[in-house]
Amino acid sequence: MQSVTIQSYHQLYEAVEKPLLYAAPWWLDATCGTSGWEAVIRNREDGSVIAALPFHTTRIRGLSALITPPLTQWVSLISSAHNHEISHQSLLPLLPKSAILDLSVKPETELLDQHTSLPMILKYSFIIPGMESMEVVRRSYNEGLKRNLRQAEKNYTLEESDDIEGFISLCEQSYLQRKMKSPQWLHKVVRNVYQQLIHHQCGAITVATFQGKVIAGILTAWDQHSCYYLAGGRTPDDQGASAHALLLDRAVQAAQSMGIAFDFEGSMHPGIANFFQSFGGVPVSYWQIRKFTGIGKLWSLFH
Repeated sequence: MQSVTIQSYHQLYEAVEKPLLYAAPWWLDATCGTSGWEAVIRNREDGSVIAALPFHTTRIRGLSALITPPLTQWVSLISSAHNHEISHQSLLPLLPKSAILDLSVKPETELLDQHTSLPMILKYSFIIPGMESMEVVRRSYNEGLKRNLRQAEKNYTLEESDDIEGFISLCEQSYLQRKMKSPQWLHKVVRNVYQQLIHHQCGAITVATFQGKVIAGILTAWDQHSCYYLAGGRTPDDQGASAHALLLDRAVQAAQSMGIAFDFEGSMHPGIANFFQSFGGVPVSYWQIRKFTGIGKLWSLFH
């Protein structure tokens, strides 16, 4: 049984023109579970909903946590059409109290222009704007990337795949290469998201093969504004690295053919950030809101 808030969120979302991918209720269901997300809402005096901001509710080490959903770069405000009230209001103070608050919010959200006591960290993603020719886009690639792509085009075959388990295995290999543990949610969330993307016809897994062996793959999704690089994985050799670059180049090309931007999404890993920058993407800021209370402060010292 959906809460009244979630029902209101669904109704508001259905009225939004060109909604963003991460705001879709089915996306939130896939990443958080149907009972794993909520939203703060703003109502008019007549009770109608004019704005909402979703978030993932969970527990971390037994502590209440309000966080960005898995596989999601940021959450975004949705509001009713031609609404002029929300620019003067803020939903952020309405967020429920929790021991751990770690929420990334879409950069264009007007709420961030308002004064707030919540601590915010400026972060960046790398975007290639839409409506450019690939010839123009590729001029911005650095020379090392251009050389790798020329060689990769000769060696690898790209194709769509429905082998979700094989793709997840590639993702796990990439975490191991960085000497990191893959997140606990990886198998379940990536599988759920892929199923929903195929159902809504707005996503795909693309893989690169060499002599019949899959050596790299990426998962992308798109809305009417952007194509998003959600996840990727590769074998731990030079072939895997160059194949991964070729996959992203083709994903950028697909986004340009649709007339939308390509979003590499952010990364705190320096090597990955440098790799994304080699494509000449424009850095675009977004905000990470982090606050710890009670025992959450102690938890934050170790994480």
